[in-house]
Amino acid sequence: MKNIAFVTLIIIFLFFTNNTYSQNDINLSDTVYKRNVIKWNMTPFILFSYKNINLSYERILSSHRSFSINAGYFELPFTGLFDSLFVSKSTEKSGFNIAGDYRYYFKERNKNWAPDGLYWGIYSSYHHFKFNNTINIINQPDIQGDVSFGGSINIISVGAELGYQFIIKEKLAIDLVFIGPSLSAYNRKFTLGGNLDNENEYLEAIIEALKDRYPYFNELTEAGVIENTKAQTHMGYGMRYLIQIGYRF
Repeated sequence: MKNIAFVTLIIIFLFFTNNTYSQNDINLSDTVYKRNVIKWNMTPFILFSYKNINLSYERILSSHRSFSINAGYFELPFTGLFDSLFVSKSTEKSGFNIAGDYRYYFKERNKNWAPDGLYWGIYSSYHHFKFNNTINIINQPDIQGDVSFGGSINIISVGAELGYQFIIKEKLAIDLVFIGPSLSAYNRKFTLGGNLDNENEYLEAIIEALKDRYPYFNELTEAGVIENTKAQTHMGYGMRYLIQIGYRF
């Protein structure tokens, strides 16, 4: 996240200090003009799990407009030691995400035509993830044996983004979305099973331990009391950050 913030400051500095450029004389109807970019989204791979593979495709519509779609496998890491909890194994872990955006590349600011330069856009995304883990509770004499902790998470987001895409030697693409606030709907359901007197009490303890370990988990559980009998939905705010590398053709 610190690297993303550093890149953001550099790009904002360039935006306000560079001179306005004139447009290149490029005919988009010419078949030589490269309209397509295939990219690998590195962000979920770096932040969450090496198993997350996410790809995107951007299509140039005109000299300063494009759209892109993004999809891939998505999972969150829920194993390890969390205070008095030890998540020993995951018996189920799977998920996916899909997203799309519509981009407007700044006419007066950018030297070249899309997909090179500073842009803003609107986007929408959907994340789904479900899991089931085996947990050993440490230093709790009233609980014997293992307990199972499972759940499902769904997030729908709609927002706006600001980014910069570098095209190097007309083929290599480096795409950075450095700010993308959104309005999001979070739907989640958690379940707990085992030799427990008060399931909700221990479920709350597990959730709090996950919040301490993974700050992003707080957004998924911020509304209402955690219950293990029904799904809950609440509205909140989200943020989109992306680092993508790709090939233009």
